[in-house]
Amino acid sequence: MSVVAAILLPAVGALLWISATARPDLFDLVPVDSHSDGYVLLAWPALERGRQALNAGEIGPGTPIRALGYMMEDHQPIREGEPIEDFVLSPDVGNAWHPAHRFGDEMIRVQLDGGKAVRFFERQLVWVWGTLRLLPGDPAGHEPLYVLEHARSEPASQDEVRRFFR
Repeated sequence: MSVVAAILLPAVGALLWISATARPDLFDLVPVDSHSDGYVLLAWPALERGRQALNAGEIGPGTPIRALGYMMEDHQPIREGEPIEDFVLSPDVGNAWHPAHRFGDEMIRVQLDGGKAVRFFERQLVWVWGTLRLLPGDPAGHEPLYVLEHARSEPASQDEVRRFFR
């Protein structure tokens, strides 16, 4: 019996740890409405450059967008609660066992407007609003291929995910 417990307890503990650190993947969500408050509501697949979705859809350079995603650090570590003026927005944060995928066309560098800062909280669900700019680069690379300029950001809730997306 103790051998079974010695095997099962770590496995159950690992599953609980993975479950506690998981967040919903926002990539495949479809907006209920295409616009919100004068902004195009971002559906993450629209940014995939391999499909050339940017040329076919409403989203392109200079588009004012509203995006829901997770606040992430870039290459430099950021302390929790530190005031920041830019961060990376991602549709997925992974979990404790498996880190988030970081593809260039699935990340947006958010540059807050006019030196306004927000507190950084890794993996926090946030809304961002701003003007989209495209960057050159490799869609499969680890650098964001988009910048949201003159942006503002505020925390979001899981209720808003259900209200704005299906």
